[in-house]
Amino acid sequence: MRKILLSSSAVLALTAMSSASALAADLPSLKEAPVLAPAPSAWRFEATINGWAPSLIANVGVRNLPTSSADVGFFKLLQHLNYVVPLSVVARNDDFIGGLDLYATGVTAGASFHGQPGGLGQFGGVHANLHLQETVLTGFAGARLAVPVPGLTLFGIAGARYFGVHADVTLSTAVLGYGVKTSQSKDWVDPIIGAVARYDLNDTWFLKGEADIGGYTNSLTWQTFGALGYNWTPHTSLTLGFRALYAYEKQDNGLAGSFRFQQTMLGPQFTIGYTF
Repeated sequence: MRKILLSSSAVLALTAMSSASALAADLPSLKEAPVLAPAPSAWRFEATINGWAPSLIANVGVRNLPTSSADVGFFKLLQHLNYVVPLSVVARNDDFIGGLDLYATGVTAGASFHGQPGGLGQFGGVHANLHLQETVLTGFAGARLAVPVPGLTLFGIAGARYFGVHADVTLSTAVLGYGVKTSQSKDWVDPIIGAVARYDLNDTWFLKGEADIGGYTNSLTWQTFGALGYNWTPHTSLTLGFRALYAYEKQDNGLAGSFRFQQTMLGPQFTIGYTF
């Protein structure tokens, strides 16, 4: 009788084990969750109107005429400003940045020329009237640089700056009643490299800056900008800072002389930016 009970127990145990194995086989296997790649950060766009108030220091030579020089402060320049178009658009995410910056202006200013003995300047200086129309368009793209400073975002950039300049120069001297007027248009492109930075002081205040340099043989440009910014709303920001832009170009006109252009614009800048 005991043997029969033992045999029955063994049969029951084997049956339970078989049922458990079958049930385990029906259950889904437990695997580690796959590691997902981080989602790319969203792009943010900022459109900016730049209220730049520069002074102008320019030396312009057109064809065979001597170089005319003008040094005009902003308030005087404002009286002779024909038009100005200051716009910029920047796109960025956590890793990359790209942007376009446009500054177009037309200005008429008095200038002067002081030549060497034997030239027109020996008569006490030649007075010039200088009319400049110029378009400066800067395009750039870059990638974020790793910096161990909390709150600091730094991008290294590369791009190009286009200059389109039309110059009308009128020279005259009261000594001989001499007067001559000529004009010339030139355009060129300079490659640039530089950096764009932003440092968040807190949720409301920030610092931002830009710097670049570039050019070819007989050509040079550089730009620098620094400002203190304020986040007025989640989408609108204001900045107040200082910008300087330099350009130099010399092109040979053959028998007609050469085109010489050297200009520095520098002064305070107030901007309004909208981010979307």
